Amino acid sequence: MDSQGPENRREERFPLEATAFIERETGERVPASTVNVSGSGVLVRLEAESQVRLGEFVTCGVNLYEKKPPQSWGTGRVVRIDRRLVAIDFRNQSTEGGAPDRKESPYSIRG
Repeated sequence: MDSQGPENRREERFPLEATAFIERETGERVPASTVNVSGSGVLVRLEAESQVRLGEFVTCGVNLYEKKPPQSWGTGRVVRIDRRLVAIDFRNQSTEGGAPDRKESPYSIRG
């Protein structure tokens, strides 16, 4: 019997180990590494304890290429925190009142 219950995943996840960071609305950049990715989000492991909060909007940057600056993975909402594991949902970017009021990161994806 599975003690955690059924998983509620909408998309398949793929393992990915890469250097990353989370940029908070405050401008703080939190070092991390990716654990896995899906078409709609990413799970990262923070290098140290942080003040990242559930529901907070963050930008995730990932270093996919050596000797190049980190690339933006996307901006989304923190939907799960388990110790130093942080899940970010890129689809869930609005609040009840519309888009969140936040400074735009230089790493934000523009569409």
